[in-house]
Amino acid sequence: MRTQPNTARLLEIAEFHLNRVLDYDPYKRFPDIENRDAFRYAIANDPAFSPLGLDDNRYIIARIGGNLITSLHRKIGDMYEALFQYLLTCCFDLTEQDLQYSVTIQIGDRQQERSTDGRIPIDLLTALELPLLQKTWQTSKGLAFEIRSCYQIGDSKRIQADWDMARSLASQNLIPIMLVFCNTSLRSPLLRLRNSWNLFEGEDTFTFIYHLTNFDLQYFLEQNQTRLTEIITQILDRI
Repeated sequence: MRTQPNTARLLEIAEFHLNRVLDYDPYKRFPDIENRDAFRYAIANDPAFSPLGLDDNRYIIARIGGNLITSLHRKIGDMYEALFQYLLTCCFDLTEQDLQYSVTIQIGDRQQERSTDGRIPIDLLTALELPLLQKTWQTSKGLAFEIRSCYQIGDSKRIQADWDMARSLASQNLIPIMLVFCNTSLRSPLLRLRNSWNLFEGEDTFTFIYHLTNFDLQYFLEQNQTRLTEIITQILDRI
């Protein structure tokens, strides 16, 4: 039986993944340094860096913040994936196991098994209109999804792996759909991947999810912006 998504549960999912970043210690790699002032003192007394004036607050933030922001982006990606999967389990009466569909692809000189971030069999989609997709999706075996908060990977092997995953899904008559939530991804990878994935970005991603689930995820996030921003502020204060 299909169930209406629980907004309290959605918020719990979002907060869980963002709060995980607060466990990250940006100074862990530096012995006896626990905060920005201590790191600045170390740089000011470093014989290689002190003559260059690198005890500058801008340098400290850039160097320490880099790894923290990478961790934040990773957990934002996990958050969007989990929110999307929760919506699918509710709206299509699927289990988390139902959402996964494995394909074997070649990455460099080795094979790797990769699973979809979501999959919906075609028999559960017969009553839906998905205007952003070409009509051919209706004759497929279903939809298969890959989720990205933002595509910021320029590694050629990783891009090739994403390309090959889409091709493998299509060969099994599943419609490969990549949902990228941001508008600030690297352009070159997405230009290429549009030739293998049905790829949506930004507003189009949220619109597609609304058509698919009849739930306005963008509106939900806007309604909870204050609570989510409070967590982000705590994370950024750690730099």
